[in-house]
Amino acid sequence: MGIHQFHFSIDECGASESIRAMGSALQTTGPTGLDPFGHASYTLIRPLFSWRRVYRVYGADGRLAAFVEQPWFRLRTELILYADEGQTQPILVIKNRRFAAVNMEHDLFDARSGARLGVLRTRGLRSLFRDTWDILDASERPAGIMIEDGAYFWRRLLKILPGRHRIELGGREVARITQVFHFFQREFELDLLDVDDPIEPRFAIACALVAMMADLRRENRE
Repeated sequence: MGIHQFHFSIDECGASESIRAMGSALQTTGPTGLDPFGHASYTLIRPLFSWRRVYRVYGADGRLAAFVEQPWFRLRTELILYADEGQTQPILVIKNRRFAAVNMEHDLFDARSGARLGVLRTRGLRSLFRDTWDILDASERPAGIMIEDGAYFWRRLLKILPGRHRIELGGREVARITQVFHFFQREFELDLLDVDDPIEPRFAIACALVAMMADLRRENRE
C-alpha cells in the first residue's frame, strides 16, 4: 500500500499570503482514491477492559484502516500507526517530546521517510478545563487548531457525557470528532468535512487518536 505525500507548505511570498498559506497547510494534495484512507468518516475504538492498550481505526466500509498498540512502560511515548494488526505496514509515528510538561507536544512523522509532518501542542493550563491543541506545520508555524466543543466543563464532572472536538485549518472547520458512549469501550467518530482542500485523512486520524488518549488520561487521573 502506497503512502500518499503530505502537503505542509506555507507560502512565504509575503504577509498578504500567510493566511491563504495556513489554509492549505496539512491538507491533502489530491484525491486518495478507494484506499483505506479515501473515506469521509472513520471510527476509532479502544477496548477498556483489555490487558493490551490497543486502538483500532475502521473506515466507513467497516474495514480496518489503522492499528495502534500503546506501550505500558515508556517515558517518552512513541506510537506507530500500522495499516494491519500484524504491525508490518507502518503509516505514521507520533512522538511525545516530553514525558511531563505544561505544554505537551506531539510530533507526527511519516513512518517511511522519517520526515516530520506537523506538531500538535496543548495550550498549557487552559487545556485542563478545555482540551485545546495548536496544529503546527513541519516548520512549527501555526496552521490550525483542535478544540473541545460541547459541554466540556460538565464533562469534567460527569464522565458519561460524550465529548466533541472540531479541527480547523486556516480558520476553516475541516473535521469533527464525536464520542459515542459505551460502557466497555471508548469510541470516537471522525467525520471529514466536504470542503476545498480537505485535511489529509491520516493526519486527522492522528488528531482524533491524540484527543481520545487525552480523554482517557484525564479520567484516569480523576
